[in-house]
Amino acid sequence: MKIFAPYFVLSLLFLNVVSAQAIKINITGTVMNKNGVKVSASLKFTSLTDTVFIKTVNTNEEGKYVMANFPANKFIVEVKAVGYQSIKEIHEAFTGKTNLDLSFRLEPGVKELESVVIAARKALIERHNGKTVMNVENSIVSTGNTALEVLAKMPGVSVNQDGIISIKGRSGANVLIDGKSTYLSAEQLATRLRSLNSNEIKTIELITNPSSKYDAEGNAGLLNIKLKKNASYGTNGNVDLGFGYGKNSKSDAGISVNHRDKNLNIFGSFDNNNNKATENLDILRVVNGSGQNTYFHQSNTQTRSTHNNNYKAGIDYFINNENTLGFLTTGYFNNGHDASNGLTAIGRSFAQVDSSIVADNPAQNKYRNQAYNLNYKSIIDTLGQELSIDLDYARYHSEENTVYQNSFFDQNGSLYKLPAIFRNSTPSFITIKAAKIDYALPLNTTTKLALGLKSSWVNTDNDFRFEYLIGTDWKNDVGRSNRFTYKENINAAYATLKHEFKSTSLEIGIRMEQTNSKGNSIEDNRIVKRRYFDFFPNINVNQNLALNHELGFSYSRRIDRPDYKSLNPFVYFVDLYTFSRGNPFLNPQYTNTFQLTYNYKKTLNISLGYSITNNLIIDVLLPDNEKKTLYQTVQNLDKQYAYDLSFGYPTIITKFWSMDNTLTSTYNQIKTANLGNGIYNRKKVNFMINSNQTFTLSPSTSAELSGEYASSQIYGTYAIKPYYGADLGIKKSLLDKKLSIKFAINDVFDTRKSRINSALSGLNYNLVQKLESRVYRLSLNYIFGSSSIKGNRDRKTSLSDVEGRIK
Repeated sequence: MKIFAPYFVLSLLFLNVVSAQAIKINITGTVMNKNGVKVSASLKFTSLTDTVFIKTVNTNEEGKYVMANFPANKFIVEVKAVGYQSIKEIHEAFTGKTNLDLSFRLEPGVKELESVVIAARKALIERHNGKTVMNVENSIVSTGNTALEVLAKMPGVSVNQDGIISIKGRSGANVLIDGKSTYLSAEQLATRLRSLNSNEIKTIELITNPSSKYDAEGNAGLLNIKLKKNASYGTNGNVDLGFGYGKNSKSDAGISVNHRDKNLNIFGSFDNNNNKATENLDILRVVNGSGQNTYFHQSNTQTRSTHNNNYKAGIDYFINNENTLGFLTTGYFNNGHDASNGLTAIGRSFAQVDSSIVADNPAQNKYRNQAYNLNYKSIIDTLGQELSIDLDYARYHSEENTVYQNSFFDQNGSLYKLPAIFRNSTPSFITIKAAKIDYALPLNTTTKLALGLKSSWVNTDNDFRFEYLIGTDWKNDVGRSNRFTYKENINAAYATLKHEFKSTSLEIGIRMEQTNSKGNSIEDNRIVKRRYFDFFPNINVNQNLALNHELGFSYSRRIDRPDYKSLNPFVYFVDLYTFSRGNPFLNPQYTNTFQLTYNYKKTLNISLGYSITNNLIIDVLLPDNEKKTLYQTVQNLDKQYAYDLSFGYPTIITKFWSMDNTLTSTYNQIKTANLGNGIYNRKKVNFMINSNQTFTLSPSTSAELSGEYASSQIYGTYAIKPYYGADLGIKKSLLDKKLSIKFAINDVFDTRKSRINSALSGLNYNLVQKLESRVYRLSLNYIFGSSSIKGNRDRKTSLSDVEGRIK
C-alpha cells in the first residue's frame, strides 16, 4: 500500500488549498422546443476565465437541468439535441448572485439530423475513471450473439466455457440487468444471459469500485447490462430478425413497441431465439493407486437445443412535471433438451484399454421467471432533491431432468455386466421480495447527500431426486436424494456525500448490511444458520490536474455471499467418474480493493489496482483416488492477492479507420493452508489484449474486426492455457437508415476453446472443452413510427443487486 501514500498526502494538501477559492453559482433551467414541449438535450458550459472549467450536463426527462458549482463569471453555453439546431451563447453570472435561471427554446433542424447523428456516434468502448462502457448497439460483430458472448468481448472481462464471469482474473462479478440484480447463481445467471440476445442490449457498464448506493456484493466489480429503450414521442418501435449457422442452425426474432404522449408512456417487447449448439469435452487423466497407474480417456459430445422467450411490458404515468408512477413486468419462459454421448476408456496406458463405458445421457430442462416492479419517483425541486421508491416481487422456477444410461464393455468390446441406468430430477423454486427507498438532498451548490434503505427476502427450495432403474421400475435412492431449502434476509442502509471543489470531486460513502440466513439439508438433518452485520466503506476522489489530465483514486470493501446452488449439497454427474457437488458450510468472502486511474483527453486510460480477498470462494477440482473419480466443488481458501495494470487507448488511423486497444495485465496469488491434503500457494502473471477495428466504407456501410488474446493463467486449482479468437462483420443501412442489414462471422479461425490442466500437485489431467463458436450470422433490423425524441426513464428496481446469486 506504500504506492498510494504520496497520492493521499498530495490530495489532502490540495483539498485544503482549493476549499477557499472562487465563488460558485448554481445554474438551472429548462430546454424546450418552440411549441413548449420539453426536450432531452446536452449542455456544455465553458468558463471564459478558467479553461479548466469545462463541464457537461444532460437534462432530465422533464427537460430540466442543474449545473452546480460553476465559477461566477463569463461563460459559454452550448446546447445540443438530436433533431434540433444547436445553440451557442455567451452569458455572464455576477458574483452577487448564487442562482441563475437560464432556459432555452430550440428550433427544429431536420436537415441537420443526419450529420448530427454521424458526429455524435459513440465509440464502441468509452472509458472514464473507474468505469468502462461498451456501446453494444454500435457493434456489428455482436449481432445475434447472446449477452454472455458479448460480455466475453468486453476489455478485462473473461467468460469460461461454463459461463463463469471473471474481471481482470477475479471471479465474483455482480451482474445487473437495467440496474436490477438477477438473484441467480452463476449457473442460472449463465442460462439467463445465454437467452438474452445482443439485439436487446444498448450498453454494458463495468464499474470496478461501485459506490455505496449499490449492494456490497461483487468483489471483482459490477457489470450493468442496459437494455434498449425507446425515447420517442408518438407510436414507434423496431423489428429484429436474424439467422445463424455453425455446426447447427440458430435463429432470433423480436419486436418492441412504444407509445408516448405528454402524460403516459406504454411500452412492451417480445424476443425469441432458438439455438442449437454442440460442445465437445475431452479429458485425459492418470490416477495413481496402490503403486499402479490407471489411465482414463473421457470424451463427451453434447448437443444442446434451447428455445428462449423474453418479454417486457410497462407503463409510466407522469402525474405532473415532478412526479411519476410506473409499473414494469418482465419475464422469460425457456425450454431445452440435450443429447449427450460419452465414452470412457480405462486401461494401463492410453494405448492399452482394458474396459470402457459408453454413456447416453438425454436431458430435458425448462426455466421460468416472472418479475414485477412498482416504482414512484418525485423530483422535489430543481436543485436536485429527489425521492425514489421501488417495490419488487420475482419468482423463478427451473427443472432439469437427466437420464444416465451406462453400458460396460471389456477390452474385446463385449458387454461384461448389466447396464447402470439412473436419473436425476432437480426442480428448483425461488421467490424474491425486495423494497428500497433512495433520497438525494443537495446541501448546497457544491455538496450532495444521498441516503437509502433496502431490504430483500429470498426463499429457495430444491428437491433433488436420484432414482435407479430396476427392471421396469424407478426406485428412489434415499442415500443420494435430498431436499435443500435456503432462506436469506438482508437489510441495508447507506449514505454517500459528494462534494465538488474547484477541480476536485470527492465522494465518500458507507453501507451497512445485516444478513440473516438459514440453510437446511432436510434428509441429512443439517441446518446452517448465520447472522452477521458488516460495514462497507467507499471513497472516490477525482482530480483535474490540468486541461485534459485527470487522476482518480478509489477504495471499497465488498462481500460475496455463496450463491444458492453452491450451498446445495447435491451431486450432479457428468459421467460415472466425473461429478460436482455443493458445500453447505461455505462462508462469505470479503475483499478490499484499491484503484488508481489516469485519463488523458478522455481517451488514454491507465489504471493500477490492488485487492486482497479473505475466505476466497472458488471452484476446485479434486481427486478421489480410492474411487478413481474427479469431482468439482466449492471451497473457502484462505487468501487471494491480486494486482492489475491496464492501458486503454482509442486512436484514429485514417478518416475511415479507427482502432481501440486494451492491454490488461494481472498478477494473482492464491494461498491456503489445506487443499488436497497440503499447502496450496500458486501465483501467476498473465495478460489479455482486446482489439477492435472499425471501418467506415461509405456513409451507409461500415465494417468491424475484433479479437482477443489471453495468456495462460491460474484460476483456483485450474491451470488455463492461452485463449484467443477473432470476429468480423459488415453493416449496410438502407431506407434513410430505418433498415439495417448485418452479416458477421464469430470466431473466424475456429480457435476459441478451453485447455486446462491441474495447478494442484498430485493431480494429473488434461482437459479440452470446445463449444460451437464459429458461427455465420445474418441480421435485419427495421425501425418504424415516430422519431420525435423524448428521454425515457432509466429505472432501477430493488432487485438489482441480489439476482446474480441464483444458479
